[in-house]
Amino acid sequence: MDYALVIRHGTVVTASDTFQADLGIRDGRIAAIAAGLPRGQQEIDASGLQVLPGGVDVHTHLDAPVGDVVTVDDFESGTAAAACGGITTICDYAWQQPGQTIAQAIDTWQAKARSRAHIDYGFHVILSDAGPERLAELPAMVAAGYPSYKVFLISEFGIGDPAILRLLAAARACGAIVNVHCENGAMLDFVAQRLLAQGKRDPRYYAESRPALAETEATERIIRYAELLDAEIYIVHLSCQGALEAVRAARRRGLRVWAETRPIYLALTEERYQVGGVEAAKLVGAPPLRSPADQAALWEGLRSGDIVAIGSDNTSWTPEQKAAGRDDFTRVPYGVPGLETELRVIYSEGVSKGRISANTFVAVFATNPARIFGLYPRKGTIAVGSDADLVLFDPRRTERLDERRLHSRAGYDPFHGFEVAGWPVLTLSRGEVIAREGELLSRPGRGQLLLRHRKS
Repeated sequence: MDYALVIRHGTVVTASDTFQADLGIRDGRIAAIAAGLPRGQQEIDASGLQVLPGGVDVHTHLDAPVGDVVTVDDFESGTAAAACGGITTICDYAWQQPGQTIAQAIDTWQAKARSRAHIDYGFHVILSDAGPERLAELPAMVAAGYPSYKVFLISEFGIGDPAILRLLAAARACGAIVNVHCENGAMLDFVAQRLLAQGKRDPRYYAESRPALAETEATERIIRYAELLDAEIYIVHLSCQGALEAVRAARRRGLRVWAETRPIYLALTEERYQVGGVEAAKLVGAPPLRSPADQAALWEGLRSGDIVAIGSDNTSWTPEQKAAGRDDFTRVPYGVPGLETELRVIYSEGVSKGRISANTFVAVFATNPARIFGLYPRKGTIAVGSDADLVLFDPRRTERLDERRLHSRAGYDPFHGFEVAGWPVLTLSRGEVIAREGELLSRPGRGQLLLRHRKS
């Protein structure tokens, strides 16, 4: 058998197994997994390295307008950062604007990505309305490869609970999954206004303005809505123990509820806001950083399988953009960068420190998100027939993260200065080496649109 590339002597790690094998790659896919494969046209020696599936980050916001500002990372810089960090697939959020059809929203985002993306990409759709015309589009859009939609339970982008119920019913009928941002908007608005009235305006008060109780209530509520309608939901960026307990209870009842968390919640806690000012604003995301007890609960949720995925929620702003809220935390744009550093931070904090196994790490960073969103087994695993999206990873290498060496245009990273144990040496996408030792070797526009079809 003639292979374009053979990767030899590596330790292959999947969500379920760890074993020594060579990988034979042909036409961008894994063609053989065995010891002692015939010589390939090209060879890579992976001795001493783990061979992981490329990361599948199903929660990014690239080239996204929010109000009158636009995230600084577009599909070129964002996917360059991803490639250098071992992420080989993303699902970004196409934001449907009022009056726009779902198809038009996807066309808008595809135009942003088509000539820029270094890695393969799919789209979820954020719905700004769920009227009869939009819901009537769902069956055709799901059939076309767009089976996931997002709504918010916060005031800024919310569509109201009656509309969410209608969406859940329509999604259930056509096999779509609904992604939900869970925070009680009325509670957040009340607490924020009270803090502002007390003169507590600095970003140091941001975590106080978004209490965990608001996230817990909204999570419980959307689960009850899903239970009523037998709908499938995906809780994005879960950050606190109360919300996790709601998810755990729902899963014990047999409900189709999935939960994702973010690297910043697993590696940082709310005391990081105490510095105040722009430095605190840099870490403003929604929900905010939580307590050490919440963080410990999230790690336990990963171990138990009640949290099934990690997504960066990468939303990149510059310090200058963040500074708009230095005197009023409500004006800080939500979001932090993290596509380039998430994999190594969670490996270091999780696998290297014994909190989770390497197999669980692969499950939450690649296999589970690929399964949930209709990408598996093309993406998210190492198997014959799967795309050769791979990361050669050195689990023993220790390095210090330096935001000055990263590819995000934000110019900063929440994990700057972290000493991490574990390092991506080489990233391959469909059998092509696209990054080596933090150096981008790809070209803009090589990434392909992924149409997704979920198994019900």
